Amino acid sequence: MSALRILGLITVGILLTACSDNSAPPPLQSSSAPLIKGEGEIIPRSMSEQANYYLISTEADGEYLRTVHSRISSTSHGYSVTRIDCLNRRYQDLGYGEDRLTDIKMYNNNQWAGLVSGSSKDDLVTFACYRVR
Repeated sequence: MSALRILGLITVGILLTACSDNSAPPPLQSSSAPLIKGEGEIIPRSMSEQANYYLISTEADGEYLRTVHSRISSTSHGYSVTRIDCLNRRYQDLGYGEDRLTDIKMYNNNQWAGLVSGSSKDDLVTFACYRVR
């Protein structure tokens, strides 16, 4: 047999073996937030992060809004209570807890804070205030 014919048979054998591989492709790795479903309505993020944020509840708190929301990542699940001043675009952290809503510890001294563009609080305030208009 000639060398070209042997080379051709080897090439065909390799191609057939490669084409007959029925194994599943490896899963795609994603740099976006993990696919973890939380309770409430997902808060759209303006910047990419390895976590999802969910608005669990919103209620009137005098002239402000009071929200409960959660942050879920592959390593933690936190719950926050926040007072929002929609008119002046500022907020107060009222409490935080890990793992369960019942683990939220309320803070005693609440200072108003301004928003940082693109932060999770900025996205929360924008989302919560838009929903109540």
